[in-house]
Amino acid sequence: MPDSAITRPPAAADFAALHAAASEALDGPENDEAARAARLALWRAQEWHGWFRWAAAARGFDWSKLVWFLVLAGGLGALVWYGIATEAWHVTAGGIVAWFTVVNLGFFSYLGLHPPRPPRPIPGPFAAGVKVRARMALYPAGYDGRKLPRLWLKVARAGGDSNALWLFELPIAGALDPRWAELIARQTTFRMQRGDAPAMRAVCETLGVTRAQIDGGAHPLQVLAWDWDAASTEVFGRP
Repeated sequence: MPDSAITRPPAAADFAALHAAASEALDGPENDEAARAARLALWRAQEWHGWFRWAAAARGFDWSKLVWFLVLAGGLGALVWYGIATEAWHVTAGGIVAWFTVVNLGFFSYLGLHPPRPPRPIPGPFAAGVKVRARMALYPAGYDGRKLPRLWLKVARAGGDSNALWLFELPIAGALDPRWAELIARQTTFRMQRGDAPAMRAVCETLGVTRAQIDGGAHPLQVLAWDWDAASTEVFGRP
């Protein structure tokens, strides 16, 4: 089993008891279009690089590919014109190789093969002080084209069927908890082998925040304790 100092905060020495006492489901309002728009605006402010990549293809056509082809064609045309004008075809030949190499590497480094998905709107607000069970996963900065580390949570919805879930994709804009940073590092091999982060058990508590505060970046709940069995092969499975 992993070191308990890493898998749990010191205040939650008895994770099993805390988990057993927590609620199995959470009740709250549904998301709407305004919540989605607010989340996109926050994503643009926090991670303009990823937002721009997504916005370039937001209407179903990836304009970044067109720009890439035009840049390649423009450089090729300029180099051919230089060869015709100066008859220095060795410069043209070398320039074409260099131009295509630089542009292709720059394009794939910046835009990647696929634009990132926009972050999900964050549910809430919820009644404050409710402790609830959750499935939790941590993703490092750079994962899925995200600039910030992300905490993902799955919480059962009250009154729904067994598959009804609240899904939280929470960006961590401040300093990352050292225990979480170490946990992310320890899970690197798992993510590489399975293409996703491992699923962990967690206990969360809802916070007394408003919808406006959530739209501004506040988290509607906090993680009180978590537990990860390093021998488990269960992935989190983001939708």
